[in-house]
Amino acid sequence: MSTKYDIGHTFWVPRVYKQTEKQELVWEGETWYKDVEVYVPFARIKKIVCIEIRAGRKTVIMYGVKNIGDDMENELTQYHQEENINDYTEEQALAIAREYADAGKTYYGN
Repeated sequence: MSTKYDIGHTFWVPRVYKQTEKQELVWEGETWYKDVEVYVPFARIKKIVCIEIRAGRKTVIMYGVKNIGDDMENELTQYHQEENINDYTEEQALAIAREYADAGKTYYGN
């Protein structure tokens, strides 16, 4: 049986998280502060580290993926079905993340 992706394959995923920033306004010698929610878009790269195939009435292919980063060895493996993996480029993932951020929504795609 062949799989769509191999171990070692990398792909980008869109991410948007909500952050609270403190804005400062100085007017007529007085300082005012206001908390403002901002949505920060970015793209994260993931790597396929294992493949699990379940055979039964239906064959299911599961990919074990990890975020590429400084602490990749200690990170838990996340599992996704083959059809749930979107093989985005960094530019595509950033564009999707920006759309969600502009709409004021958090997003954590596969």
